[in-house]
Amino acid sequence: MRNHLLRKAIDVGWPTSRHRLYQALTTVLRLFATLMVLPLVAIGRLLRPICFVRVGFFTADRIGHFVFDVEYYLTEQVLKPCQHKTIDLFYFEGEPANTKLASMVRGVVTVNPLVRFLYSANQLLPASKAQQVLPARHKTDSRDMEGLLHTAPTQLSFSESDDERGYQYLSSVGFEKGEKFVCLVARDSRYLKQVHAERNWSYHDFRDTNIQDYKQAALALAKQGYWVFRMGKAVDESFETDHPHVIDYANTTGRSDFLDLWLMANCFFAISTGLGLDSVADVFRRPIVFVNYVPLMDLEAWGPYITVPKKLAWTATNRPLSLSEQVKHTSLNGHYYRDNGISVHDMKPDEITDVVLEMEMRLAGTFTTNQNVEKLNQCFWNELRGFPEFQKYHGWIHPSARLGTSYLNESKDWFFSKESNDSE
Repeated sequence: MRNHLLRKAIDVGWPTSRHRLYQALTTVLRLFATLMVLPLVAIGRLLRPICFVRVGFFTADRIGHFVFDVEYYLTEQVLKPCQHKTIDLFYFEGEPANTKLASMVRGVVTVNPLVRFLYSANQLLPASKAQQVLPARHKTDSRDMEGLLHTAPTQLSFSESDDERGYQYLSSVGFEKGEKFVCLVARDSRYLKQVHAERNWSYHDFRDTNIQDYKQAALALAKQGYWVFRMGKAVDESFETDHPHVIDYANTTGRSDFLDLWLMANCFFAISTGLGLDSVADVFRRPIVFVNYVPLMDLEAWGPYITVPKKLAWTATNRPLSLSEQVKHTSLNGHYYRDNGISVHDMKPDEITDVVLEMEMRLAGTFTTNQNVEKLNQCFWNELRGFPEFQKYHGWIHPSARLGTSYLNESKDWFFSKESNDSE
């Protein structure tokens, strides 16, 4: 969901010669098919007085963009209905990252691979924008700039049989009715290297974290009666604890595309380092704790989310970067930080635990705060809004979106500093 920053990325690698040949042949065949359907698109234009036929697509090979963009489209149809009759036709761009999600999408919108050629043909004619439906990725970088998801209920839904299947799985691991579970998803490099091996993703490695750093938080939740499911479709390491309520679901034979979706959609809250799968929790209106999040300017704030970033420090002096310095050095390219003398440090296990338990207590209604902390959080939003870059990333801000309390208390002396010395 960070296309705006990906455009800044460099050194992403080049496709192989075989892949380039495949792309060239595909381009020729698509051009031929596009020209063949051009008359159909022209006929569609003639039908405008009766019905608007629009064509669009969803980026399906990245689950974050896929699930968010579909839900955002459906929500827009509810909150901003067209004034005239429309027929919207879609195709999937890329192989669907989740087969269950693809099935759910086909149940609520018209999807056909041939629409790809109608879309391309439409681009060849004048006034094409009126006849196309762009996904949120191309309009807002898959970000809810207007707070639409907060305004309307979830549009995507599971069937009764889906829910029965999900609860059967929970029962099979010992989960009992009335208990609650939390989903934990921490980024490592395995998924992109395995599923999208045609590119060099090393510039993203600075976003990786050590899953072992999350054991303390998982056990703290388990001791309070929660179940914790470590999520992931392809992961580097196992996540083993001595507590039966902590499940390394990502490494079990029961893992499936269905459960990936269903568990994230039905959790009490999610813990994430900021990656595609957490968008499932997002669109199903589940609270999220974002930990080890970078870059801070890119934080998601259109839902009831608590965020604590990784620590950025000047390599030469180990002085932490202030908020203004972090904004100035916003990048999703790990090489950028290295080249600018900035080191990236993960949160400590106790820091992760603090913010996770803060979310639990806030949801349970047992968290106590004070005016000083609330002032610090408001100061953060006020300062962030003052940066020119703010409008590129943010629009509507959820009233419960905030930085972690412990982080605000412990970083306030340097976080809001106006000093800036890029030569450090």
